[in-house]
Amino acid sequence: MLRHHAIFAAATFALLFPSSFAHAQSGADPFASLVAAERDFAADAQRIGITGAFRAHAASDSVLLTPEPVAAPERLAKQRDTPGLTLEWHPSVAGIARSHDLGFTTGPYRMVDGGRVLAGQFLTIWSRGADGRWRWFLDHGLPPQAAEGAASLPTQVIRLADAAQAKPEGEVGQSLELAEQALNAGYLEKGVAALLPVLAEDGYLLRTHVGSIAKPDAARLAPDTRRFARAEQLGTRISGAGDLAASYGRLVPATGAPAYYVRVWRRDGVTWQLLIDELV
Repeated sequence: MLRHHAIFAAATFALLFPSSFAHAQSGADPFASLVAAERDFAADAQRIGITGAFRAHAASDSVLLTPEPVAAPERLAKQRDTPGLTLEWHPSVAGIARSHDLGFTTGPYRMVDGGRVLAGQFLTIWSRGADGRWRWFLDHGLPPQAAEGAASLPTQVIRLADAAQAKPEGEVGQSLELAEQALNAGYLEKGVAALLPVLAEDGYLLRTHVGSIAKPDAARLAPDTRRFARAEQLGTRISGAGDLAASYGRLVPATGAPAYYVRVWRRDGVTWQLLIDELV
């Protein structure tokens, strides 16, 4: 979501979001601690300010897409909050690796700037350290759009299913790199139609002006009108169990500005499937 960057540069389609805090102790239920960390992070945005909260909850190797990938701690050290701007968010969908070291959260956010109410969808990738605390590794999302009314936020979180089988990456079956290469090749040729066979039955697409779309509704999306000439993978993070992964990269057209994607993958047996595909 365009949480943080919209705040500091509304023209930049970059977004930031949640991580973990006091509730993410090693003795707590890992999934519950992931959700609690997200909520702690959102509460801190109200308590100590948006930038301060992002700094407090960032992993040491955290990344922002601005739109190019940059080291988040260095960028955040230079950021300052925009006076009068407020930001709220709540997770609505989340998932966690069997090894409890990688997770993700996504949901709506609400931004109030003066008399304007804006809303969007965030996506955050989380990593869990040896101390049991969740910290955000990658924060991104859809740019804010004008919202009607108060732009309500959810109170419940849907947990997406764990992988049916956990095997270390590379031990057997399809590698994440090959899965991503195949998906990007298909996307260059067919657009969003290439995503549907790879998207898990409980997966979601995140798209500007539309928001979060579950798979049953994804087939009814309007066909892509933009075509890309090449795809570039920029980074990945894979869980210790090899069952959950995140990737990010860009799709470059023959002319004009590139689009940037963030994806969450789940490995069922020997095949990687998409849980989340966000394109900005």
